[in-house]
Amino acid sequence: MKLRKYVQQTNALVLFPSMSAQWSGKRVLVTGGTGFIGSFLVEYLLDNGAEVRVPLRAQNYRSLSSRRSEVEWLEGDLRDSKYCEELIDGIDVIFHLASCRRNSEYHQKRPSDVMNENVRMTLALLEAIREKETQVPVVFFSTANVPPAIDPIAIAQTDSIDGYVLGKALCCTLWLAASRQRKFPLLILRPVGVYGPRDTFSIEGNVIPALMVRTRDAKDKLKVWGDGTQERAFLYVEDLIRAVFMLIENGVEGIQYITTDNIVTVRELAEGIRNLVKPGLPIEFDPTRPIGARSIPTLKVHKLLKDMPWTTLEDGLRKTYDSWNSVDR
Repeated sequence: MKLRKYVQQTNALVLFPSMSAQWSGKRVLVTGGTGFIGSFLVEYLLDNGAEVRVPLRAQNYRSLSSRRSEVEWLEGDLRDSKYCEELIDGIDVIFHLASCRRNSEYHQKRPSDVMNENVRMTLALLEAIREKETQVPVVFFSTANVPPAIDPIAIAQTDSIDGYVLGKALCCTLWLAASRQRKFPLLILRPVGVYGPRDTFSIEGNVIPALMVRTRDAKDKLKVWGDGTQERAFLYVEDLIRAVFMLIENGVEGIQYITTDNIVTVRELAEGIRNLVKPGLPIEFDPTRPIGARSIPTLKVHKLLKDMPWTTLEDGLRKTYDSWNSVDR
């Protein structure tokens, strides 16, 4: 697929764009743009007048199929720095969401493989950026599972290494060092568990869609690991997009956690999903199985996000289920 060359402009961005300045005419790269979160991000940018470029490895436009004609597509491998040089040519802002991600079991079984894939993509983009003369702002999507004090060695020495978390921690380190040296604006986002329509609905997917699938397929009972008292926080995908652009609009940089103050137990989550998918289905908790952390850490969020009206878990689960159910039928 040929790369359409953009006409170079003299007013290249050196600061994050704001909604007051609008996105109209801004040339934006979104890696992972066909994915769950990325597709919502791309739609937001398109709706606000941006020219969006999205990389892909095969002609599978997924959630962006209905808007494929509005996007500039470039086929290639994000682990290839030469491809990345073409990819960022003429771009004003980079959103890097693409990642190698499965479920926690896969991440723990193949930690090195998952880590390597994610680090290779970041290294290829950094190599491409190094050749540019302008300071292109970067927004990197990480995860709230990376602790505030980044310590990849400590993560790598845990009993069960999560290759996805370790890879994100290493990528954060690489982006921070590059931003410090090359002086480009950098925003690193660490959202808690994001859920919503367009997620991957399979037993190997994220917690909420996987639990919905398991509930649908359960014959006589829903089996859940742990005793149900574990605490979790979840973030509805459209809330995440609003929060991201709230931070960008106000020129926020550095590492920013995104979470709600709505903490729920696994029991509450399982019951909420059961009531939607298969009301009356018995739930059996198994405290002998691995449960991970019993409580979640308190994460400091930017003051701009403290008064945001977050979607309740009840409403978010309903929207997620209705969307999946309409497609699944």
